[in-house]
Amino acid sequence: MIPIMDTRTWLGDTGGPVDDAFRLVREQVPGLVTERPDGIDGGDNSLFFVRVEGSVEAVEVECWPGGRPPFTVSDEYSQLDAADPAAAAAAILEFLRA
Repeated sequence: MIPIMDTRTWLGDTGGPVDDAFRLVREQVPGLVTERPDGIDGGDNSLFFVRVEGSVEAVEVECWPGGRPPFTVSDEYSQLDAADPAAAAAAILEFLRA
C-alpha cells in the first residue's frame, strides 16, 4: 500500500463509474476512506487514494476524467488495470487485504 502524505478526505461524487467501484468496496469495507491529493480542484477527478479508516497506507485509484474507465489500481509494489467498476472494486479489495 502507498503511505498517504498530503491528501484530504473526499466525500464527493464524480458522477461516473468510479463511484460504483467505491460503492462496491464500501459494501465489504464500511470504514473505507476516500481521499484526494491536496491541490486537486473539482475539475480534475482522476486520482484517488482509498484506505481503511485508521490505516495510514492507501491504495491508489486512477481513472479517466469524469470517473470513467479504464481504471488503474495500485499499491507500493504492483498495479492492476480494470475495465469496469466491478473489476476495479475487486482490485481495490485485493490490495486492501494485502
